Amino acid sequence: MPPIELKGVQGLYDLCCDGSFYEWVFPNRSHTPPPFSERHICTAPIWFNDSEALTLIENNYDSLNELESTWKLSPFSVGTREKRLPHRPYKIFQLESEDDLVVVKCKIRPVLLIRKVSCDWRIPGNTANIFNTWLCLPLFSYKPRHRQEYVVADQALRRQHHFYFPSGTPGLDHESAGKLIELQFIPERNLTPKKKICETATPKMKRPICVSELAFKAILGHMSKFFPRIEITGEVKEFYDFFVELVQEEIGKIIK
Repeated sequence: MPPIELKGVQGLYDLCCDGSFYEWVFPNRSHTPPPFSERHICTAPIWFNDSEALTLIENNYDSLNELESTWKLSPFSVGTREKRLPHRPYKIFQLESEDDLVVVKCKIRPVLLIRKVSCDWRIPGNTANIFNTWLCLPLFSYKPRHRQEYVVADQALRRQHHFYFPSGTPGLDHESAGKLIELQFIPERNLTPKKKICETATPKMKRPICVSELAFKAILGHMSKFFPRIEITGEVKEFYDFFVELVQEEIGKIIK
């Protein structure tokens, strides 16, 4: 396989994070795989919407045998909600009277786990049915259409809605952008730890990966710039300010 040509400044984020932007996730003392945790990188289905949403509408509906009913695609913007699905609720879709159907597309992508949230909204107080989700930052690999100037601008933290993720081992297979406009809560059961071959430990095997503590502080600091009226303080702000200054200084030495 030919080497992948990098568009960002190689090794810069490692330099700015005391030598390590990524880390391996090793088992604990009992040798069981570690649980999902902040900073981990996983893969998950990332949903995205087109400019025109699609829905299903009744084609030949049989209320006595919903499984044999037929449906057809239609633009969501056509007609009223009552005309789109006049026989709600539908058991086959677990669709309640005030629910709608929207056809969405997804792609399995790497994500960075930001924070776990457990919710009992559906059955308040029922701790046996807590719904566990993670706030995730989806990671999109750069494509040939993304010129080097574009990627370096992300690496220099000049876009508030992007955070540059380098490639590496441990780390991602390709340079990527964490797109803050795609932040999503993803059910924990839909997450899969992303693994790569670790040759620095015995036995040599695939192991999970995560970003380092310093890298995570830089990412959180950049996220705070994306949301209005949110200010960070303490170690996160101190390191983020240092990170931005060092990154832009090093890139300035290369790109005049």
